[in-house]
Amino acid sequence: MKKSDIEFLNSLRQASGYVHLHRGKTCVIYLPGDLFLDNQALQEFAEDVSHLHAFGIKIVLVMGATPQIDIALAKAGVHWQQQQQFRITSSEMLPVLQRTLGEVRSQLEAAFSRQQPLSGHPLTLCSGNWVIAQPKGVINGIDFQYTGQTRKINEQAIRAILDSGQVVLLTPLAYSLTGEVFNLNTLEQACSVANKLQADKLMVFTTASQMQDLPRQVSLSDLKTFQARNTDQQQLIELLTEQTRQVKRIHLMNESDPSSLIIELFSRDGIGSLVFTDRYHQIRPAQIEDVSGIIDLITPLEQKGMLVKRSRERLELEIQNFSVMERDGHIIGCAALYPFEDQAVELACLAVDTHYQGQSLGEQLLAQLELQAKQQGFNRLFLLTTHTHHWFIEHGFVPSPLDALPSSRQSLYNYQRQSKVLIKELT
Repeated sequence: MKKSDIEFLNSLRQASGYVHLHRGKTCVIYLPGDLFLDNQALQEFAEDVSHLHAFGIKIVLVMGATPQIDIALAKAGVHWQQQQQFRITSSEMLPVLQRTLGEVRSQLEAAFSRQQPLSGHPLTLCSGNWVIAQPKGVINGIDFQYTGQTRKINEQAIRAILDSGQVVLLTPLAYSLTGEVFNLNTLEQACSVANKLQADKLMVFTTASQMQDLPRQVSLSDLKTFQARNTDQQQLIELLTEQTRQVKRIHLMNESDPSSLIIELFSRDGIGSLVFTDRYHQIRPAQIEDVSGIIDLITPLEQKGMLVKRSRERLELEIQNFSVMERDGHIIGCAALYPFEDQAVELACLAVDTHYQGQSLGEQLLAQLELQAKQQGFNRLFLLTTHTHHWFIEHGFVPSPLDALPSSRQSLYNYQRQSKVLIKELT
């Protein structure tokens, strides 16, 4: 079998679990107008969305058109101002916006129409007046005129369209209850709609400056304290932290790579930055089915002499001592507690997958097992290590002599390994 075939099989095997995981889930995708400037990129995007729809994902597209509007206003000789990330929309601009957005929408619909012969799942886009707008108003003495913001969202109507097997399409234009037309910031609209729907995914194509130095995975609360590298990134962070609390996961992808949509959703680590409001991983008691995952995790560390070698039989017998950290069905961390006399318990086999190090997962595992030890009535946590004693000292462990261990553990000490003894009082 050729290397390319093996790579394809491995990718397919990894993706198959995510196809099942995402089926029936709601995904809101923010599509910036810059992507429409490249016909090939737009066609690739339409093809990828068609695949997502075929996999059973319910999709809401929120379409932007900033560069197209800029060009149209310049051609019409209409001057405009911008305050922060918002365009101040005058009544003179509205006809230009309506005409331009109609053209952009037609371009998008044509791209999706070309996909229908390529798949057995005909895909239709459906739009309507499901977002009720209101004026943004006067802010710091500046009248935003016909620039609006979301007032209400007809969640039931959107869900009905999604349940009918169609893709919902939202444009920057929305209407007030009095019939006035307002120009909405589409990223803000995407966040509001995703939040209202409590979407499983909000997929956002962003600029390189907005992606600068963002962590690959970060919780929404930690994102709030992230030191922004520029104004654009700061505005993005503020928008996400204020308006997406009900969205389970937010995927940020560089708009220069529209094909990243599939990789982001159907591979374990994705290609962009993931912001999660639910727990992206869980720590739970290990089960017998986890033994193979634990072996895969600890074998490289055993080969380096960092961990004592454990056979499969031993792991199966001691599995009740283990806890595992799981991400999307994949074991990425483990640790074990072994009780001894004198209210002491040993921490052993703490390991984190090398691909996930640098994300404070080891700290989370340690904190969880310390909590377990306290809840089980132990007041001393000890461990033996040959390589990582500095890390444990940083987390409150104290170097101790061998005779500080419980006597039954002293008798098991391996003098050939010359492991250092570290103890932490649990208070």
